[in-house]
Amino acid sequence: MKDIDHGTPAVACSETVTLRIDGFDVTVPKGTSLMRAAVEAGIQVPKLCATDMLEPFGSCRLCLVEIEGRKGYPASCTTPAEAGMTVRTQSPKLQQLRKGVMELYISDHPLDCLTCSANGN
Repeated sequence: MKDIDHGTPAVACSETVTLRIDGFDVTVPKGTSLMRAAVEAGIQVPKLCATDMLEPFGSCRLCLVEIEGRKGYPASCTTPAEAGMTVRTQSPKLQQLRKGVMELYISDHPLDCLTCSANGN
């Protein structure tokens, strides 16, 4: 069985919090990132820079989420889960923001994939 990369390291805390992500109640250790909480509920959040092996730093901005009652679109990898939160990982606005982020990444990419040394040739 393939190990799942939850996007952020696990938190060792005996205290738990319960929140709602995409309509599902999720209980996780206090301090767990929203990204990891979502993955534990079976919900995949888009990511490029997040991995279990590194502390999160939120640079790629693909893991943006909406939190009911809060302004803005925080990175789920750097936002800790809090009791009573209601989080959405998918919406038309999030899709638009993520598309814009990817367009910015691609606009700075040299697009020489066939000759790029990173492709293994």
